[in-house]
Amino acid sequence: MFAQRVALLLGALAAVATADEVRVAVAANFRAPCEELARRFEASSGHRVVLNVGSTGSLFAQLHNGASYDVFLAADARRPAALEAEGRALERFTYAEGRLVLLGSGLRDPVDGEASLRAGAFAHLALANPETAPYGAAARDALRRLGLWEQLEPKRVYGESVGHTYQLVRSGSAELGLVACSQALADGVHGYWLVPAELHAPILQDAARMSDTPAARAFCAWLRSEEAQALIAAAGYGADPTRGATERLRTPASSAWVAVRLTLLLAATSTAVLLVLGTPLAWWLARGRSRWRVPVEAAVALPLVLPPTVLGFYLLVLLGPRGPLGGVWEGLGGPRLVFSFGGLVIGSVIYSLPFVVQPLRTSFQAIDPSLLEAAATLRAGWLDRWWSVVLPLARPGFLAATVLGFAHTVGEFGVVLMIGGSVPGRTKVLSIAIFDHVEQLEYTQAHWLAGGMLAFSFATLLLVYATQRKFERVGP
Repeated sequence: MFAQRVALLLGALAAVATADEVRVAVAANFRAPCEELARRFEASSGHRVVLNVGSTGSLFAQLHNGASYDVFLAADARRPAALEAEGRALERFTYAEGRLVLLGSGLRDPVDGEASLRAGAFAHLALANPETAPYGAAARDALRRLGLWEQLEPKRVYGESVGHTYQLVRSGSAELGLVACSQALADGVHGYWLVPAELHAPILQDAARMSDTPAARAFCAWLRSEEAQALIAAAGYGADPTRGATERLRTPASSAWVAVRLTLLLAATSTAVLLVLGTPLAWWLARGRSRWRVPVEAAVALPLVLPPTVLGFYLLVLLGPRGPLGGVWEGLGGPRLVFSFGGLVIGSVIYSLPFVVQPLRTSFQAIDPSLLEAAATLRAGWLDRWWSVVLPLARPGFLAATVLGFAHTVGEFGVVLMIGGSVPGRTKVLSIAIFDHVEQLEYTQAHWLAGGMLAFSFATLLLVYATQRKFERVGP
């Protein structure tokens, strides 16, 4: 009996010791089935799966710029093939075949969707961008083979991805849409027309294994298993996708709180760094006499007018493993900056710098120089003058800078998305969590998070304006 217990204990310890984490970058259209696949894989293998959901193009760009994913589940075959050609993918295989459906309020007969397209009794037909989205390219092929591509040109509208296209249809903005069958099944929609597979090239979704860890190998093997393939077919993939509604998986509330905690930590860290760096910079801009003040001031204010995606793109290039800064940093033994919390802090500090420097500079300029001169004549040292004169008079500026820097970091999206991606627990902050909820039509969760951000932003502005009014009444 004792020997059996010891054997069970050793077996459990061995299972724990061999358990590993597999980081999976998964295309947005495959999110719901991948969550169920991950759940079952974790239960059977003991390994932990961390999913990062996004468009195939953005995930591929992240991998190209140094993101360390173990498995890449794309919505096409082209990007995994490119990774294989570069020698970065250790293996590549097709894990699913997508199917195209026509749905929307303008669909007269689910059995004969072609008739609805030819009748033209609709104002808009939504499809994903054919140049970037595999489902968009398939929709274009199908319309061309039906001889309707040119005819429907005035009615065609494009979504940035197949997820965005589905939003256009479900919101009523477009009466018809060509989207993924998996989206319709996951949303419980039954009234759709399954576009014949012979009308377009196969929508093959390939997987690329990027690392040789036991967890990555086990996950790829699991995807090929009969059980996994049955789940994938039931989710709307394959030659004959199941016409039954699958259970719509919702993001657990705990993951939303993880995003909130990460956002608050990022905002607090970035604000502290901003105050340390921004205070001497603001003082120099307010009191300095250097000819470099004007170009430096313009550079600091640049994020106010520069689109966040532009700033995020250049930060991605600079901080990536092939970039001039990221490459040198990693060469010195530092951790990878892109798609990490440290990279988010750097991006947030640069993007929010003017919101901290400007209030501080205004407060410093409002200080009467004669007060500092009087303190100097009383033999007060520089540090003494700073604590006894500058800080008390500039207190409203410090408060405004702290509040605005913190709030602006909380609301960041473009820069964070470019350099951080959407890695749960590490870079998936609140703004990206809201975007993901909207992408998956989870409006209840999106409303809760967006409403919280709206209330927080309003309270922030109230605090700033109330502080300014109080300062105006009291005077310097």
